[in-house]
Amino acid sequence: MSRKQRALLALAPLAVLLLIVGLMGASLPQGQGAADVTPVAQPAPPTETSAAPSPAATATPIPPTATLARRDYNEIAFAQVKLAPTTFLPGRGVELPGEMVTSGRRLDFYVGRNSFSAEQVADMAIKAEHALSYMQKRFATDLSERVSVGVYAASQAPGRGTRGIAYTYGQTNVRIYYRAGEDSHKALVILSHELAHALQAEAYGKEAQSRADIVLLEGLASYISGEYWLSLSGAASFQERARELYHAGYGGSLATMGKRNSDVAYDMWAGFVQYLTTTYGWDRFNILYVSGRGRAAGSADYAGVYGKTFAELNEEWYATLR
Repeated sequence: MSRKQRALLALAPLAVLLLIVGLMGASLPQGQGAADVTPVAQPAPPTETSAAPSPAATATPIPPTATLARRDYNEIAFAQVKLAPTTFLPGRGVELPGEMVTSGRRLDFYVGRNSFSAEQVADMAIKAEHALSYMQKRFATDLSERVSVGVYAASQAPGRGTRGIAYTYGQTNVRIYYRAGEDSHKALVILSHELAHALQAEAYGKEAQSRADIVLLEGLASYISGEYWLSLSGAASFQERARELYHAGYGGSLATMGKRNSDVAYDMWAGFVQYLTTTYGWDRFNILYVSGRGRAAGSADYAGVYGKTFAELNEEWYATLR
């Protein structure tokens, strides 16, 4: 084979390749080169309802409503608001009378006779752990020791009409008092209120907790329990609930309100706490709380902290409810 023939044979594959490229270019629309090919359309970003966020994304929970606490903790809407328990406290809380039902991540549950069944208490224990996570987040305070919870018959309550009590000075434990067949949701709400007392003792110290002004003691505990406490009235906020009660005729001195109607007092005191913290800030409120000189209503140093007496602040708040 001559040199010329070998050269032609070597160029043959290149000619075939050029022919193929030319045919491909001819198949494009007129005036459009290879670099002008329209890319494949990308799918639209997922909407809030069309797809869940990716594992790396941080989803913002939906705003809570006053009725969410009545739903089971494992419902989708409820789970978006209530926080799953993630911390674990080792050991065991103080031993209480009755049967030990379950030991959770931070709470140990006991039950006595003539109250809820062991199965109901075990279910409440799960919900209480979620309520505690919600309150710890809301109050920016975590328990440092396990808390024992006792569920007993209403007849065993230390005082007439008492539904719950928290012992926070020594080894913390709380107790609620309900008959078999009563509303377990209301029991969970009362339990959340008593657990809020444990968080108060954690935040301010057990000594300060033992002498806290009852208006601040009980009002703040109701405020900490948040959506759980509001679920009993269906109000959207403690200020809204207080306004409802005020226009229903519940006014007068906050100092004597507990003697007239304790249920109303707890709601009104929570509204007063919300007013103080939103109007004057948490720094001042924290100083006020530890200034308590006993359980007497209005006994904290309101004048020293705010420059206004308890009665003046009472009236100032009422003016926002009218």
